[in-house]
Formats: sequence, C-alpha cells, structure tokens
Amino acid sequence: MPEQIVNFYNQLYKSKQSQAMRPITEYSRFLSYLKLLEADKKILDIACGTGFLLKVANEKGLKTFGIDISDEAVKIAKENSPSSEIITASAENLPFENIFFDYVSCLGSIEHFLDINQGLREMLRVGKSGAKFLLVVPNKNYFVWWFTKNKGTHQRDFQEELKSLKEWRDIFNNLGFKILDIYQDDWPSRCLPWFYSFNPIKILKRLFFKLAWLILPLNYTYQFIFICQKNIVKI
Repeated sequence: MPEQIVNFYNQLYKSKQSQAMRPITEYSRFLSYLKLLEADKKILDIACGTGFLLKVANEKGLKTFGIDISDEAVKIAKENSPSSEIITASAENLPFENIFFDYVSCLGSIEHFLDINQGLREMLRVGKSGAKFLLVVPNKNYFVWWFTKNKGTHQRDFQEELKSLKEWRDIFNNLGFKILDIYQDDWPSRCLPWFYSFNPIKILKRLFFKLAWLILPLNYTYQFIFICQKNIVKI
C-alpha cells in the first residue's frame, strides 16, 4: 500500500476523529438494505473507518469484524465498537479464512482499491455460500458533476476510479456476484440544510437540487448501493 495513501487517511481520521465520515444514524440505514439480518451471523466491514457500521451491527446481535488501511481509523473504530474485532489490513489481502462471513460490506471504498478486481475476489473468497454483500460505489455520471470542474470525491487525488452503473454491474457480474438489488444513495440531498444561507438565489438552488432527487433516474445518482449474493467464485 503506497505510503502517501495511508498517510492521507491517517491524517483525515486524526484530524476529524468520529466526524470523518457520516453520522452513526446513516449506518443503520445502510444495514437495512440487507433486510432481515440474522443474529449471531458474522459480518465483515471493509474500510470500516469510524466503526459506526460495526457498532450498529453489533447492537443488532451480529458478530462484527472490520479492517482498514489506516491505523488511526482502526483506533477510532475500536473505541466506537469495542466488541468488534478490528485490524489494520488491505482489502486486496484479507487476513481471514475462506468461506467465513455471512455478510460483507464496503461503503464508498472499492473505487480506491489499488486492484479493484483482487479486492472483490477477496470478498468472495471469505464469504460463505450464499453470503450477502453491501457494496456502495460512486457514479461517474452523477448529475451534479456535470456542473463542476472536478469529478469525484475529496479523495480523487489518491487512487479513485469512477464508473457508470453498467460498468459496475458488469464488474460484479463477471467476478461472480449475483446482483439482488440496486438503490440510490440520496445522502447529498438529505444532508443539505435548507437555511445555511438566506440568500434567495442559494435557497432556489437548494430547492432545485432537492426536487431533482425526487425524479432522478438511477443512472445519474450520486452513488449506487448494490446488494449482492455470492454466486460463482472466480479466484
């Protein structure tokens, strides 16, 4: 793992601590997409960040495991979810045995893998037969990026591959994931406050943005939430 990438995330988590990612309430929403989570089953969260998903999953009775390339993230995640087993590791080389997990999640990090295909193969390797996967990935055709000079997140300078809905779907299908559902991640619309400014023009822009989400086709959303199941493992 290149040192500059690890340093970037260490600095991010060191400076922002538990505020580095979304609030904990969002992770309960993410887990709800898996539906009918079974207690005592094992879940692995890859690039676990603040550990909030692990904390919520643990409260639902799951046995929780997490990895992150950032030592700072691992430290914070352990504080937030002390009952979880969390270690420093990369997605391309998961330190777990074959067919071990019932659920695997990775929220907004696959696009940053140094080797996306290898990371996804590792997920399949550690997943049990019929394991379910919660995978959140960005959309290179996000409609807001039509109006901005730069496409991508604040992490785009450190290994970020943006892909379309079709491209992500093809990658998952070709590697052996059976896609069950695809949802929109509408976080940008929900997190935008109405009145951070009372400028009429800015209020109208926010109104347009929020209304656009009501009719936004999946192809132009911010991120895709893929719910998949282990199909044919190609390793």
